[in-house]
Amino acid sequence: MTKPRSWQRRWTRMSEFFTSTGSFLTDCFVMALVMIFVENMIFTRALGTSTALVIIRKKNNLLVFGLILTLITVFSGIVTWFMQPVLEDLPNANYYRPLIYAAVISLVYLLALVICGYLPERWQEKVKPMIHITAFNCVVLGTLLLAASEKLSFGASLGFGIGAGVGFALAMFFLSVAYDYLYSEAIPKAFRGFPVLLIYIGLLSLAFYGLVGHQLPY
Repeated sequence: MTKPRSWQRRWTRMSEFFTSTGSFLTDCFVMALVMIFVENMIFTRALGTSTALVIIRKKNNLLVFGLILTLITVFSGIVTWFMQPVLEDLPNANYYRPLIYAAVISLVYLLALVICGYLPERWQEKVKPMIHITAFNCVVLGTLLLAASEKLSFGASLGFGIGAGVGFALAMFFLSVAYDYLYSEAIPKAFRGFPVLLIYIGLLSLAFYGLVGHQLPY
């Protein structure tokens, strides 16, 4: 039996590499789209709603907040994904999984503060408060727990974190666009402001819920 030639072996390795890379990118891209538009953290799970309202009310930079949230979620997700095999072998892992994930988020939070210290001072004043709010937002911990329950591949897990952060920023943009209008004099005083904002969130949530395509129980 003749051995495969060297160029055939190289071609096989290249084909396997491109196939695995394509599968990784596809999983990442598809899961990111799902988390942004179908399983949006605010509109389908109401995670981080109070934080979003605080950011919008204070007129903070939504783009910076969304970027920091995405980075912290992604890096925390990478660490916890590699921890999955170890946690699954432990008895009653689900009981202390949130504590372990919270510890991982805390380490990423400290790392983010260290990196922030190397930024120019004018950037530190903007970024550091965002890091404080973002790291201890329930969206980050909720994303990690949901990703763990789905037992995703590495690419899908990465897309899960990216989509959660970007989707949260997109939801905040929708809320910020309507925020000033919801305090209009045309709205009855009893509903003006926060009450009608909750109604607005509920209507958007119904729209996103319809995209999921849940079936009726009968």
